[in-house]
Order: sequence, then structure tokens, then C-alpha cells
Amino acid sequence: MTKILITDAVDERYVGELRKVDGFDVDFRNGITGEELKGVIGGYECIIVRSRTKLTSDVISKAKSAKLIVRAGVGIDNIDVAAASEMGIAVCNTPWANVVSAAELAFAMMLALTRNICRANESMHAGRWETLKFTGSELNGRTLGIIGLGRVGREVARRAKAFRMEVIAADPYIDRAVAEEAGVKMVDFPELLGSSDIVSLHASMMPGNRHLIGEKEFGMMKKGSLLINTARGEMVDGNALAAALRDGRLAGAGCDVFEGEPAVNPALAAQPGVVMTPHIGAQTREAQGRVGAEVVEVVTSYFRDGKAINQVSPGS
Repeated sequence: MTKILITDAVDERYVGELRKVDGFDVDFRNGITGEELKGVIGGYECIIVRSRTKLTSDVISKAKSAKLIVRAGVGIDNIDVAAASEMGIAVCNTPWANVVSAAELAFAMMLALTRNICRANESMHAGRWETLKFTGSELNGRTLGIIGLGRVGREVARRAKAFRMEVIAADPYIDRAVAEEAGVKMVDFPELLGSSDIVSLHASMMPGNRHLIGEKEFGMMKKGSLLINTARGEMVDGNALAAALRDGRLAGAGCDVFEGEPAVNPALAAQPGVVMTPHIGAQTREAQGRVGAEVVEVVTSYFRDGKAINQVSPGS
């Protein structure tokens, strides 16, 4: 029997699908702590995680029987891929499942900020009718700067084009032909910051991207611009963002991710111009269904056919 451990909240439909596969013994332990995980991980050949579980080198060193780690989602910054590779463990993810949901959330935040939807909703629930107070602005004709023109970034660009926005992007890893096909103009990072009415982050979390946007970068952005972060909290210096909002450099920000989450920087939470959600970019029924289907495909392919689909560790 192939023993499989699932450590985070997932769509239980795919837990059921994995349990139907002959030869799979699935243990679903949502919420298991890091210390508990170190004590039991050695008995499993496959570990499936989302973003909550941190598979550090210390934890991975205990995974003596593991052959495969699957990230149910895209980002792998919670997995020490190098440590897994040293132990001969393949690491795979599900890169397509969350794309549309993440893009739609980023766009929802743009609309919420430009049309003051959250503040107007709170006012109405308080029994007030304050039409003029919530005068907003259109996305039409505005410039959207996308940092990271990968799968999600391109989906955001498509929606922005439908709203007749000008779209520019900065991404050292994307060929200009790909950008041109999406109707996006590639620019360098400083130009993007200085030219955009809205900056939306969709880059991957790599060591060099920590605090990619901080005090210096906020100083380069247009006065009254907006920042959207549905990528990773560590890419934005929370204190610097709070200061930029407080000083009026930025008119608002939409944040689905936070440095050190689930904790939220109190200085940032105190700013009324921030729309905040608790890392729900992938939390749609459709996305979770797709994640489940991809996870089942990855695990089955690996243990039945010896093929590592969507492998992100060396050897892919």
C-alpha cells in the first residue's frame, strides 16, 4: 500500500477520489502541527500540503519513506525543495487550478477600491445614505502595471483589456512575444512603478523578491495610485505600505496576503484605505475542484506510471 498524508484543508471530494484508487492508503490530518508532523511523516510515501504546512528541511529530514510531495496550489515557498531533492523526493504542484480565481480576486479588489464598495457597504449597513461621499473613479483609461506576467498575471491582463485599461508589465523571465500576444507592453520595474495608476503583484516568491516593494519603491509610485497584492505577503514591506497610505502617497491597497500571516501588521490594519481578505485567492468551489482533480492526477501518475507531472524540483 502507498501511504499518503494530507495535512491541510482540502476539498474532501478529492480525498475520496484518492481513497478509491486501489493500493492507496490515505490519511487526512488537517491542522496537524509541525511537531506532530515530524513525528509521523516518516511513515508516508506521499505528502500533500497547501500553504499552511511548512515543509522545512528539519521536517523533510524525517520523511525517510517519502517519494513525492505535492503542493495543492502553485506557490512552493513553504517547501524546502532543495532539501527534498537531496533526499530524492520529487516535488510537484498544481499550477493551473487557481489561476482564474486568483485573477478574479485581484480584479475584484481593483473595483472595490476604485468604487469605494466596502466603505459604502458599511455605511449602508449602518443606516446611512451617503451618495456623494463615495464618488469613485473608472478603470477605463487607467494604466495597470502587472509585476509578474505569468499565468495569473496574463489572466489579469485579459480582464484589464476588457475594461479598456492600458496594461504594462515587468517580468525578467517572460519573453516579449508572450506579452505582445496578451496585448501588454513590457517595461522595466522603475518605469512600471512611475507610470501605473494601479500596481498588481503576481510574481513568484523567491529569495530576491522579499520586500520587492518597500519605502523606496513606494516613493517611485504615482501619487494617489493603488497597490494590489494577491501573490505573497513577503513581497511588500507592510510598515512601508502603511506609511505610504498614511502619508497619502497611495490612495489605497488591496491585500489578500500578509507577511507572517495569519498575523496582520497592526499598522496596516489601522489604515482605512486597505481592503483585506484572509488569503482567499484560491478559495472558490471551482478552483478547489480543479486543484483536487490535478492532485489526483499527479499522485496517480507518479505511483502508477512513474511520471512526475508538474515537477518543480530538479529532474523535471
